[in-house]
Amino acid sequence: MAEATGQLNGAPITWALAEEVPVAILLNSKSYAVMMATPADLENFVLGFVLSEGLVAHHTQVKNVLAMKQPEGVSVDVAVGEDKLLRERMVSRSLEGRVGCGLCGITELEDAIRMPASKVRPVQFNAGAIAKAFATLPAHQPMFAINRSVHAAAFCSANGNIITAQEDVGRHNALDKLIGAMARQMLKPEDGFVLMSSRCSFELVQKCARVGIGALATISAPTTLALKLAKQSGVQLAALAKDGVMIFDAK
Repeated sequence: MAEATGQLNGAPITWALAEEVPVAILLNSKSYAVMMATPADLENFVLGFVLSEGLVAHHTQVKNVLAMKQPEGVSVDVAVGEDKLLRERMVSRSLEGRVGCGLCGITELEDAIRMPASKVRPVQFNAGAIAKAFATLPAHQPMFAINRSVHAAAFCSANGNIITAQEDVGRHNALDKLIGAMARQMLKPEDGFVLMSSRCSFELVQKCARVGIGALATISAPTTLALKLAKQSGVQLAALAKDGVMIFDAK
């Protein structure tokens, strides 16, 4: 965590800042992508990335994830059996992936939106559980409590208890970290829902659908494309509204 000094209402103050560094993702020691991310829980991040991008079919096919600090950032090498690496899912990237976008560097239009062929398994999703989870989310955001500038992604039980949570400056990075953490903890996506402190963009729906997460609740409403893809894939969506929790029609 870095710090900056300045003035607040005329008084000197020191403010904690969120970090973002280049994270090089390697598949079997070969460069695949460079993402900008918060340098914490990077093994979870890259495990979640290869799962949500569909580069491997199941987390058990990943043999090892090794993070190595470099002068310019961090490199994370994923060891996967060559016969388990789904090369048809690999896309060409010409730029680094920046924190605000999960698609940076993709060079072909058809690679931007790639949904799974089958629908996800439906899960229990109710307004009371979602409201309960949102109310307790701050207790699971240690970084945000200090710098007020990172997103959180949490996996919650059907009754709204937060089981595990991850943070990052990028919303899609936070979700990838959560997906990786869920895999490591052997948490089943059908046993609950994902809660996020961000808006609902379509790439979040894509990532959920690819790993079997059937319900996603976010702070703000989905975009039209996010809702369209959610209906297509069976991912249920919800968002905080002025008077409670809005659960969007699944059809």
